[in-house]
Amino acid sequence: MSAASERLAARITARAVLVAAVVLLAGATGAQPSGGARARTFASLPNWTGIWIAADGVMNELSISGRSPNPSDRARHLLNGAPYTPEWAANVNAIRNAPERANDKECGFPFPYMMESPWVLQFLITPEETAVIAGGREVRHIYTDGRAHPSADEIWATPWGDSVGHWDGDTLVVDTIAVQAGRFLPVLSEGAHYTERIRMVGPERIEDELTMVDPSALAKPWTVTIPYEHVPGVDRMVHGDCHENDRNPVIDGKLTVTPDAH
Repeated sequence: MSAASERLAARITARAVLVAAVVLLAGATGAQPSGGARARTFASLPNWTGIWIAADGVMNELSISGRSPNPSDRARHLLNGAPYTPEWAANVNAIRNAPERANDKECGFPFPYMMESPWVLQFLITPEETAVIAGGREVRHIYTDGRAHPSADEIWATPWGDSVGHWDGDTLVVDTIAVQAGRFLPVLSEGAHYTERIRMVGPERIEDELTMVDPSALAKPWTVTIPYEHVPGVDRMVHGDCHENDRNPVIDGKLTVTPDAH
């Protein structure tokens, strides 16, 4: 064999080895399950179909408009009584007592407040992720495909953070980081770590056990449980609009939708 032929054969062999390695790597890290395997996984997941609403009394203290008369009170339930450090408590109290701030006029609820907001929720469950969709048009993506959080140089804080999770039987275990501070109130820092255990505890009830850990703001971990009730008679999500909106009156402590009178 000539030298040129030997070099060509070597290149072909090297390329074949490279292709084989790529195929093996893809099979190990990115292969999709077969249709039958995915269907079996899907069938093993809980069924949380329907429309749900937080039932922890948050609506009892809201005005007929669906908003607290004091915008700074919107975070009162999740962190009411939280074990703030003295320094952080002073900061929060100063902001609570300050004049209305620009971001109090924002429309929508960031995490974790969207999980107890007055809007209804849907849980869209697939083997790869669970999406939590709120009536105020907020969406959380909870990835359950085995991925980790992005690395420190590839992640930045957002209103809903980055969430990954896994199923522990019929309980969705969620880990959330990189939640943007300064929305409504800077009640926790951007270094806060959130863990949730979400499960159906009855035919008409789901509970979210939420634990918050934040050495910058909290003297110790803080855990709350947010219950959700199934909303009967509603079979689809109708997203609300909180800008000049008069079509979502609060009736019996629940946001409702009324037809446009015009």
